[in-house]
Amino acid sequence: MQLSKTKWLYSAALLFITGALSSTTFAYSGGGGGTGGGTSGEYSQGGGQAVTSERGGSSCTVYRPTTLNNNAVILWGNGTGASPTSYAALLRHWASWGFVVVAANTTNAGTGTDMRSCLDWLQNSSLASRVNLSKVGTSGHSQGGGGAIMAGVDPRVTTTAPIEGYTLGLGHNTSSHTRQSGPMLILSGGADTLVNPTLNHQPLFNRANVPVFWAILAGVSHFEPTNNGGGFRGITTAWFLYQLNGDANATKQFEGSNCGFCNASGWTVQRKGF
Repeated sequence: MQLSKTKWLYSAALLFITGALSSTTFAYSGGGGGTGGGTSGEYSQGGGQAVTSERGGSSCTVYRPTTLNNNAVILWGNGTGASPTSYAALLRHWASWGFVVVAANTTNAGTGTDMRSCLDWLQNSSLASRVNLSKVGTSGHSQGGGGAIMAGVDPRVTTTAPIEGYTLGLGHNTSSHTRQSGPMLILSGGADTLVNPTLNHQPLFNRANVPVFWAILAGVSHFEPTNNGGGFRGITTAWFLYQLNGDANATKQFEGSNCGFCNASGWTVQRKGF
């Protein structure tokens, strides 16, 4: 009974925030914002590439560098009741760093099915010859974070980065935790009362069959990632540069005994497999 009540409150809160966001047009400014400290600053700034947004078939939205040259791919899943527009500045930010972001146009991304369908679409689209389909990441917020984990069982996926991912239902199956195809960045909000990190993310960290970097950002709520990614923008950008592009500086933020995010202000980190 208590879990059902929690799910209802979770969905209602997300629908409330989505309604507020849907009446506003967000324009990507290339920098600023975010509450994360330390290392995240460099990667919170715009990547410098011009960005184009377009439809991806009937079920996806694409944010990509205007000029493509074998770019890595990020699949995105929305929170409950949300749309890609709710996170447009974050998705444009990743695109400015060279990633082709393909977001599923669904308000219920928890199964990961719609995200994987967007990858199917991309493989058969006119963009396929200009992107790197051997370098595919998944990410998403809340229910979409759970969906990113579910999509992470697909052997085409290289890495996952769920943001405040909901793992207690809404299409999420915990069997996916032991079937991941690549390293995982788990991101939690220290003041997230809707997706409790201990209930949702500690079991995920414990079960995962792949290397995991779990980072909790102090003082941020469940809605920190909406619009521009907030304090999670920098660390996710660095993670995808590390995992998908092999960027040497980004690698230092996660690997080694003195890694950048291990010591960054505001972050509490647990690692396994690093």
